[in-house]
Formats: sequence, C-alpha cells, structure tokens
Amino acid sequence: MSLKARTTTALADAAPSAPDAAAQEPNTVEYPERQWIAQSVWHGEAVLLATTALRSRFRDQEDVLVAMELAVYYERGDDTAWLQPDVQVVFGVGRRGNRSTYKVWEEGKPPDFVLEVASPSTEEHDARYKAREYARMGVREYWRLDPEGALMDTALEGSAATGGTYEPVEAVERPGGGRQLRSRVLGLDLRSRKRDGATVLVFADPVTGEEFDGAPEEAERRRRIAQDQLAATQDRLTVAEDRANAERARANAAEDRVRTLEERLQNLASRDRPSGLDS
Repeated sequence: MSLKARTTTALADAAPSAPDAAAQEPNTVEYPERQWIAQSVWHGEAVLLATTALRSRFRDQEDVLVAMELAVYYERGDDTAWLQPDVQVVFGVGRRGNRSTYKVWEEGKPPDFVLEVASPSTEEHDARYKAREYARMGVREYWRLDPEGALMDTALEGSAATGGTYEPVEAVERPGGGRQLRSRVLGLDLRSRKRDGATVLVFADPVTGEEFDGAPEEAERRRRIAQDQLAATQDRLTVAEDRANAERARANAAEDRVRTLEERLQNLASRDRPSGLDS
C-alpha cells in the first residue's frame, strides 16, 4: 500500500527509550499476538510472494528479519499502540527465535522497511492513519501495493524518510524501458506487474539486473541455476585437480629420472677410479 505521491508526512520522535518507559509501564500490561486474515485471494498472494522474495534475498544475512503480519508494538506500556505490517524488514536485529510480536523498545529499533497491501476496507486507513503512525515510529521506508489495480492512483507507491518528512522514493529507468522505484533501504528496485490477475511486487538487483518475485517457479529456476553453478564449480575443481595430479606425476617422473642419472654417474665414477696405488 502506498502514500499519494504528492503527500508528505512529518516524522515525529521515535517511541520512548526503554529505561524511561520502563518506569511508566504497569506490570499488568500485555502485548498479545494479533491474528491476520487475507482480505482476498489476490491480497494474500501479494503479501506471501513479497515475503518469500525478500526472505530469499536476505537468506544469507542472519541479522536481517523479514516478517509477514507480525504485530509491532511501539509504545511501552500502551497495548493499543500497535500496527501489523503486511511485510516488514528489519536490519541488525537477527531472525533467530520465534517472535509472536515485535516490541520496538526490546528490539532497539523500529522496522526499516514496511509494505502494506491495499484492500477496499483498509486503503484509506493505510494511506492516512498508518502513514502517520509509521512516521512517528521512525520507519525509514513505507510502501503500498494495490493488488487489484483500482484502489490507488498507481499500483505501487513508496515513501522514504527524508529531512523529517516522508517523500516519494526515487524513480529510475528500467533496463529495456519503463520505470521502477528504488528502495535505498533494501538496495533493490521495485515495480508492479500482473500475475494471474493480481498485481504483485517484482524486485530487481540494480547491479545485476536480476528480477525475482517469490513465485514457486522462480524459486525452482533459481534452484536449478544454483545447481548448475555448483556442478560447473565442481567440474572446474575436478579439472584443476586432474591437472595438479598430472603435474605432480610429471614432477615425480622427472625426479626419478634425475635419481637414475645420478646413480649411473656414480657407478661410472666408481669403475673409473683406480683400485689401488702402483708398487
């Protein structure tokens, strides 16, 4: 889900620091996990694909959390101050453990990237209330996607925290034509496209140009590519090992020839040496 391109949202101070808030928190405050129900088939597909794509992208980085529909509590002592991003990415907190909620004061920071997928019942709420609260929380980038293609002015909009406000993210040229939006936080370019009727997110590596959207066939394609790369690497290692063995065999043969020649020379020298002195 996204902000109107012309809209800016002021960033307020982040949630209170843990030491200050701790003194204010009643012992009875609980922060329950929250339930999620996809608003439609397309809504659920867009959320799941984006989550899968980002988890695949950051799978080798243990300090990156990618979560789907994880409730974020951002004011200690207030169990009503919470939001549930469709997708969130947090750098520097780690993904180990089984979080049922995300408490900003415990984690030490708010999410870095948030994606909301629009639905008829949430679009206005996402555009206004959530934008304000994410800004107040300190979320660096807030994105919105329209899976139906009829709820927002454009299918995909992104906003970044710049100089105390939310401003539209940078649009860049797409290889082969067209435009896409650049996420500085993720280090990726984003665009939307239709997939089986739904509008879904497509991510692209700005360095390699590789695109991915989290689809199962894409995962299979990436698996095959990885297998092919592994097989090619193993083949190169086998060839290198064969060459090394051949070099060692040649070196051993050369050493054997040298030893044989040295032995022959010693034998010849022994036969030519006088056996004793003349009397």
